[in-house]
Amino acid sequence: MRYKLLPAAAAVTAVIGVAALVGFASATRADDFVRESIPNKWITPLIPEDLDKLDYPAYYKDLDRARLESFTGRYKLSLLTLRKAKDADPVQVALIRATSQSALGQKDAAVDTLSDPKVADDAGVRVLRARVLSELGKHDQAITILQQVIDGDKESVAGHYYLGRINEAAGHMDAARKAYAFFQPFIDKLFAESIDDAERLTLIGRGIDRWATINSEYKNRVALHNMILEKCFGQAYLRVDRDYWPAKLAAAEFHVARDDEETAVKLLKSVLEQNPREIRSLAVLGRIAVKQFNFDGGDRSVDFIRKVDPDAVEADLLETRNLLQQRRPKDAQRVVQRVIDRQPKNIEAMGLLAAVYALQLHEDQMNAVLRQVDKLDPGNAVAYLEVAEQLGAMRQYPRAAAKYLVAIERAPWWTEAYNGLGLLYTQSGDEDEAYKVLEQARVLDPFNYATTNYLKLLDDYRKYAKKETAHFVVVYDEKTDPVIPLYFSDYLESIYKDVTGAFKHEPSRKTYIEVFPTHDAFSVRTTGSPWIGTVGASTGSVIAMVAPRKGKHTMGAYNWAQVLRHEFTHTVTLSATDNRIAHWMTEGLAVYEEDTPLRWEWVPMLYNAVKKKQLFTMDNLTWGFVRPKRPSDRQLAYAQSYWICKYIEDTFGHDKMLAMLEEFRKGREQSDVFPEILGKSLSAFQADFFAWTEKEVSTWGYDEETTKKYDKLAKEAEGLIRSRQYEAALKAWNEIVKLRPMDALPHQRLAGLYLTKEIHQPEKAIEHLERLHKVELHDNRYAKRIARVERDIGQLGKAVAYGIQAVYVDPYDMDAHELLAELYAKTNNAAGEQRERRTIAILEDWSKTGGADAQRATNPG
Repeated sequence: MRYKLLPAAAAVTAVIGVAALVGFASATRADDFVRESIPNKWITPLIPEDLDKLDYPAYYKDLDRARLESFTGRYKLSLLTLRKAKDADPVQVALIRATSQSALGQKDAAVDTLSDPKVADDAGVRVLRARVLSELGKHDQAITILQQVIDGDKESVAGHYYLGRINEAAGHMDAARKAYAFFQPFIDKLFAESIDDAERLTLIGRGIDRWATINSEYKNRVALHNMILEKCFGQAYLRVDRDYWPAKLAAAEFHVARDDEETAVKLLKSVLEQNPREIRSLAVLGRIAVKQFNFDGGDRSVDFIRKVDPDAVEADLLETRNLLQQRRPKDAQRVVQRVIDRQPKNIEAMGLLAAVYALQLHEDQMNAVLRQVDKLDPGNAVAYLEVAEQLGAMRQYPRAAAKYLVAIERAPWWTEAYNGLGLLYTQSGDEDEAYKVLEQARVLDPFNYATTNYLKLLDDYRKYAKKETAHFVVVYDEKTDPVIPLYFSDYLESIYKDVTGAFKHEPSRKTYIEVFPTHDAFSVRTTGSPWIGTVGASTGSVIAMVAPRKGKHTMGAYNWAQVLRHEFTHTVTLSATDNRIAHWMTEGLAVYEEDTPLRWEWVPMLYNAVKKKQLFTMDNLTWGFVRPKRPSDRQLAYAQSYWICKYIEDTFGHDKMLAMLEEFRKGREQSDVFPEILGKSLSAFQADFFAWTEKEVSTWGYDEETTKKYDKLAKEAEGLIRSRQYEAALKAWNEIVKLRPMDALPHQRLAGLYLTKEIHQPEKAIEHLERLHKVELHDNRYAKRIARVERDIGQLGKAVAYGIQAVYVDPYDMDAHELLAELYAKTNNAAGEQRERRTIAILEDWSKTGGADAQRATNPG
């Protein structure tokens, strides 16, 4: 299954061709138009640094210039220009001045401007004054003013739309519904009459969308999607006024609500090309970046907003979300508190504060904030959704589900809440419940991409085969991956006691191992997005994996057994700590339980990090995983986390490690756990650990003097091999491996030399081949070579062990299965030989029928 654009018919393709230019991506149902992978890179480059010089039409007067300057983000310049606008319409002057003042953060001044008796009674001035008051958190005053506007003009589009929007912000959903009901008749009017006012069209489109959304009307009026995009937003900026960027912003937000960020970003780029200082667009762009874990993109949006308005609430709210996504609740609390200090009734901020407490597992404080929200808005769903998402991110599944259900009960029209609960259920292994919830979401909005991706995945998942054992359920696509059940289950049961015994804990339920035929399907399964760059992930009781085979839509062959041991360690440590273990520790323990040497590529990386003082501090280690600053940061975080766990085990003992896990289970923070269990403050532990790392790398041979000697000897030794002076080459490479034992090249050369006819010392070759195999994740050549060498010297038991390892690294390698079958025959293991012969026959049939290629043919890239 590919999660991308699937043109159902020529007519659909034609529509989508236009959509790529004008942002009508929802012109087809989401069932037919499913997004392709979206890279983070399209976020940050879209925020422009500078403003180009404006070209004014020759006939423009000062008032016209000021209006254009304000509309394109040159707010200070527009205020200066207005000073020169003599005898201009005072209403127009007030509207332009207040718009620029408000954008610059001078909102009280904007209210004063709009309250001048000379202009205060104008309907447009009143609407703008209400909007600014609402931005100051004074919703009640704003609502009163807008009601007066409507009392004076029952047909005021702006009055009704902003009355609905501000009532929503204040938590008055019944009043919002009443205001938005004004827009229902426009559904027919838009086909009967032509509207040549871009602002009016845009507000009508926004109003119809909110009316349809909160009344669950999209399920009955599927055509509304296209109508709003084409008849309202598209008409506004394509036919009526091509420079009217608010219509593009409205279209972008429409797409964001349907999880179509790619189209939204294209539209936002166009908005920011016209007005690089448009705060709402910058905030929307920042939220998309944060959602995709592009934290630097989120920071950049925050910075640009504050360049326009240093005290912008939008910047504080976005920064809070960014910090929450990074799991930095204490920092997030400091930022969101600034908003609440200024606007005590800001419901969005209160919801985020509750989420801050949820992320810290401060249940009482979280509930206290939710009670405050309920007093302001008894039917509020927003705060509960914020809390649910943070609890879900911490894998606190039952608690998160409870909050999602409250949000759904209070806002049964809100697709985002259904999608969140659906993803939560998939991550916790409750696929049947997930399907029910997502089906409800699809009924509400058949155009939502997240809903469609999840449901397509679950539709496929329901067709998968299952093999259940005492402690595991292996789920797989038997057509594309027929060898999975022949090996996975037995291996998993063989490691169960080792891993659970190491942590003295057994999960309360069976662990599901879900093997997906494509990487996109795996990514959607784990995150809802088809762009996650890994082969395995544990969400607790569910371990999701990409099929370990070569293929256009997979990640290639890999040592699935090692990955399963790593991921099952996550399952056990997460269960043992009620999902409260520090991120770096669960990763470090998972690598530690792999029981393999340091990977070759980690060695120079760790050496440089130690010598250049670039190791992460204990406080920053987790952010190496979730917020890498450099390309190597994530790998360094894995390696350092493993190192720390090894250091604790070697220095303090395994019982201390188990005691730390118990404290994490209680919700304790590492700043408390380390001194209590290890008898050292976090800073003292860090100093001791850093000193230990210096000793560790001192024998690795990467210092300048040893490197020069290594390079010189390696060059000479390579020459000796080329000239077939194998005895001399052997002596040279043995000297080299002593200089730098943590390097693959000496081991490769020594293995080859020991296997030459001239030297022929296979036992010594095996020592080096084993060292190479232990850290090889993707290539089974070392395992196969060891198996054959052991076979040839009569060590058939060892040969079988490495024949199995060869199959573990690449289960679709026919040569590996034939080798293992031969070895089983030589050791009179009839059952093993029978399994291999059966596997070979399966692979032969699989290959004849197209195998993985058949899957690719049905899902062209």
